Amino acid sequence: MIRALVPAKALGEAKGRLADVLTTEERRQLALAMLEDVVSALTAAPSVESVSVVSPDNEVLSLAARLGADAIAESANVVGLNQALTRALSAMSPPPDALLVVPGDVPEMTPEDVEALLAALPPAGIVICPSPDEGTSALALRPANVITFRFGRKSLPAHVKEAEKAGLTVNVVRIASLSRDVDEPEQLRELLERAPDTATYRALREMGIEERV
Repeated sequence: MIRALVPAKALGEAKGRLADVLTTEERRQLALAMLEDVVSALTAAPSVESVSVVSPDNEVLSLAARLGADAIAESANVVGLNQALTRALSAMSPPPDALLVVPGDVPEMTPEDVEALLAALPPAGIVICPSPDEGTSALALRPANVITFRFGRKSLPAHVKEAEKAGLTVNVVRIASLSRDVDEPEQLRELLERAPDTATYRALREMGIEERV
């Protein structure tokens, strides 16, 4: 039983590095569109039994529920992403045999990409998709709580170290779409040039972003 867990920030905090080209409301719309793409890809992946979204934002949770995901409200006393993920995992009932953590801002991920990542998940261990800056774009674990979450700067070596310390198998799989988050204006330009068939691309076109970036 493999479940997917998607962390999502409060919309008021989403995509702050795009403030020079997007208004606050546009950043909110972009975050919701990206979440729609991620949840849709996970839901369509045959190996994923269910999808959960953890967020402190009611609008995010409402969208997750409409998309067929389990909505997990992040409590006010949670500090940081890793604690949010740990508590969300503990709230899952029954506990999953394996867990896939994917951020809510990789809109070009496809169900096939999800399957390729999960195919590399060992019977006991982890599979990581690295981000370009030695972070973690996606992390799958079996058992689900087999290591402590170490998301953040340089989380790739931190996750690998956690797994190796526990004597677990570590597989690293590089998948381009999972490395394509949208945090900078240049990444907006690149996404618009690729013109993927995604809710994110359609939302950006409706905003008229091409003229601004």
